[in-house]
Formats: sequence, structure tokens, C-alpha cells
Amino acid sequence: MKHTALQTCALLAMTVTVAHAQSSVRPVVPATVSLTVRPDSRLWIEGSSNLRDWSCEATALDASVDVADARASRDPYNGMTQLRRVRVRVPVSALKCGRSQMDRIMYKALRADDEPECRQIVGTFDVVENDSDGEFSLRTLGTLRVAGRENAVRLDVNVEQLPNGTFRAQGALPILMTDYGITPPTALLGVIRTENRIVVKFDLRVDHATTIAATASRRD
Repeated sequence: MKHTALQTCALLAMTVTVAHAQSSVRPVVPATVSLTVRPDSRLWIEGSSNLRDWSCEATALDASVDVADARASRDPYNGMTQLRRVRVRVPVSALKCGRSQMDRIMYKALRADDEPECRQIVGTFDVVENDSDGEFSLRTLGTLRVAGRENAVRLDVNVEQLPNGTFRAQGALPILMTDYGITPPTALLGVIRTENRIVVKFDLRVDHATTIAATASRRD
């Protein structure tokens, strides 16, 4: 009996020791660096009506990408392949469609003058899968907020390195205006009718990955 009791105590001691060791282990989270995109980055919206196709370009763009810290990456010269997250924020008032009347119709449809949360289009996309078959592609999951309503979205981001070393991330996200509580605009007493489906496109550019290392160094 005494021998059995000692075995039980030893087993309990081992269990407590293992549990304590496991609780003290912290998951290793890869260090990231947030980089602002270059001024030549773009975001625009394409759509169509029963009259013609149309496009609205963002004249102001607040966007950034989170990438793996170049000092922790095995390939510091291929930083965009270590992309973690894309953030995009565009003031509705910065969208220009080439015609002032169309601008006003769009602002009204997006309720930009009604509610503060409707004054910006905001997207955040987290990388969940890499696909290096052919062009480098990143599959992301995220959210898109338009006209004050936010929905979960999936988006494939294509990444490439340009000859000058700049990294480029492109994506196209089809959405339905009605999914965001937007009634497709009409004009001329309904003679002109906008299609429900639109496509949000972006072309983001980030300096060469050596900039990532320099940015990381400045944080220290």
C-alpha cells in the first residue's frame, strides 16, 4: 500500500510539472512590419448601367500592408511573399467618376452625407493561404465596409516584383450593392439604371523589401 501511494504521488508530481511547463509556453507570433503604400497605388470601382459602363477612381487612398519582418524572414529580398495583411481606407468624397452629376448620385447612394460611418470605404484582408502555382497568389479572408454596413469577404491577391524592385499587390472584389443596403442608383426618372453588381479593384505598390529592413531598424 505504501509503495502504491508513493507511485501515485510521483505521478501527480510529474503531471503538475508537465502542466506547468505547457502553460509557460507561449505561441511564437512572427514579427511584422506595417508599410504604407506608394503614392502611385490605386483603387477604383467599376460598374455598368443599361446605358454604358462606368468607373470611379479614388483620388485619395490610405492603405498599408503588413509583411513579415525582413530580419526574421528566410528570404529578406522577397518581402511581399511574406505578406500578412492588407488594409485599405478610402473617403467616399475622394471617389471621382469623371462627371459631377454622377459623383453626386453616387455620394447619395452611399449615404455619405447622412452618417459618419458611411463616409469611408474600409477593407481589411488577412492572408490565409498561399498558392505559388504560376503567378504568386495569396488567398485572403477579411471584411469590407461600405455605406456603414460590413460584410465578410474572400479575396485573391496577386503579388509580383517589378523590374525596379517595387512589389505590387493587385486584387478585384465583385460585390452586390444590395448586400450593403444600397439601392442601385437611377437617373432621368429611371431611364438610366445602374446594375447591382460592381467590382472594387486595387493596385497597391510597396518599395523594395530592403525598405522593410530599414523600417524595422528604425523601430529599435
